[in-house]
Amino acid sequence: MTDEAAQPAPRTVDSTIAGLQDQIDQLTSTLEHHQRLFERLRAQGLLASGEPDDERAS
Repeated sequence: MTDEAAQPAPRTVDSTIAGLQDQIDQLTSTLEHHQRLFERLRAQGLLASGEPDDERAS
């Protein structure tokens, strides 16, 4: 194996942007899932209402 073969191909600006957008999309999806989960827990009375940071801010 030559040194060139071991090196990853240089990333283009477009591929970097696409990769970052994929990460943003995955994070957004995860956050939306957690939001729905917290809403269900609150509706069942298993999680206190209000913003999670309310108690820490006091």
